[in-house]
Amino acid sequence: MKRLEQDRLLSELLAGDECSDFRRASLEQGLALIRRRRRARRVGRWCVLALLPLAFGAAVLFSWPPRPDGRPVSAAQSRAPGVSGQTAKAGSVEIIDDEQLLALFSGRPLALVGRPGHQQLLFLDQPPAVPESGAQSRERSVSDR
Repeated sequence: MKRLEQDRLLSELLAGDECSDFRRASLEQGLALIRRRRRARRVGRWCVLALLPLAFGAAVLFSWPPRPDGRPVSAAQSRAPGVSGQTAKAGSVEIIDDEQLLALFSGRPLALVGRPGHQQLLFLDQPPAVPESGAQSRERSVSDR
């Protein structure tokens, strides 16, 4: 085949209406697919942005310390030395005064500190629980050598 005949055949094939319809349909399907993917990505981003405040709120809500008056205390945690091992009924709490509390720990140096109703029991025979800073612990480790 001559070059001129090849060009004419090629132009007839490419210029046909059937090919242009096929190209148009293929282009429209490709564009529709691209638009669907873009829309799905956009919806996904908006969902993530909408869920971030909810996740933050749930993290704060569940990590918040419970109120001291609403927290149940098990008998094993509240048992002091010299107190009988009998457990009280669930939900029943016996209120004792200062003298009864001090009598539970007779023989140990302790103190009640604070306003009435908001007092803390301090055991004086234990060292205070003070967290060390990094600089103090480094100085101590250097001086120990």
